[in-house]
Amino acid sequence: MDRNFRVAVVGAGATGLSTALCIQNRIQNCDVTIIAEKFSPSTTSDGSAGLWTPFIVPDKQKEIVTRWALQTYRYLWDMFHSEAAYQYGVQLISGFNFCQEMKNEPPWSKNVVGFRRLGKEELKDYPGREFGVFYTAFTIDVPSLLSSFLRKFREQGGFVIAKKLKSLQEIDSSYDVIVNCSGLGAAELLDDATIKPKRGQVIRVKAPWIKHFYIDIDKSDDVTYILPGVNSVVLGGTSQDGNNSTEDNQADIDGIRERCLKLMPSLRDSKVQGTWAGLRPYRETLRLEIDKVTAGLKAKIVHNYGHGGSGLTLFWGCAEDATNLVLDLLKSRKARL
Repeated sequence: MDRNFRVAVVGAGATGLSTALCIQNRIQNCDVTIIAEKFSPSTTSDGSAGLWTPFIVPDKQKEIVTRWALQTYRYLWDMFHSEAAYQYGVQLISGFNFCQEMKNEPPWSKNVVGFRRLGKEELKDYPGREFGVFYTAFTIDVPSLLSSFLRKFREQGGFVIAKKLKSLQEIDSSYDVIVNCSGLGAAELLDDATIKPKRGQVIRVKAPWIKHFYIDIDKSDDVTYILPGVNSVVLGGTSQDGNNSTEDNQADIDGIRERCLKLMPSLRDSKVQGTWAGLRPYRETLRLEIDKVTAGLKAKIVHNYGHGGSGLTLFWGCAEDATNLVLDLLKSRKARL
């Protein structure tokens, strides 16, 4: 490319920052700007438990979601084995995932380390759990990841603008391509009524004796999880439709604690470090595509939003695909110059 093209990435959560960094790393002669109202530690991503495991993802997209998840798994594997693992808050961890029925293994089972079904003797230690699997994944200290991504982005010449956008038209004339990673913000930016909030509540405790993760989905569809991270253990959780509150709810906190204690009684002596409530950006189909219908805009638009509860499971795979779309658009634009 003969001149510097200008790309804007809207959003500074895990999806936005990883997409901006991936574009910056892979596309030469390209100035990249991140535009967002909120940055770490105030994004939805910051409150995430940060475990790599596909969760609240569209049934319609299992094949492509699996590909994105495994691309991210491999990225985290390389990161964990690098000198920067602690800086990025990436931790290799094994654990248990319980369920009420299991007809088939998940499509990613053959590609993660140590995946196996739990035997009857193992399940005896967890009364009421009829089926389960064990595998090795990653937990991420998300604020560490986001701050490291943003620092690296700036060091490599990236631009950052703190601004709340009401529409993409506000920045249209300044960029060749706009990548929309706005999460729930897409409801306002694009008038997208298909994106819905799923409210999550978590507790963070100090419990250094917990060395494995535990996930339990019971017959009432409550999701209970115990996820050790670098600095704390995350207890959860909720996945609530129709509740847009980001305030802590004591009934939810009490319910989470009760369920986690039932699964792991030793947590009774754990010290609470903090609580968090936030809204996951869920869409019936995760949107990662070139916008074909936005009329009257100079810039081309790429969308990358609607990751539900799996933003930290899919972020790098989605960033790579979004970057491929940006590259295609810039090549097409260069050909017309």
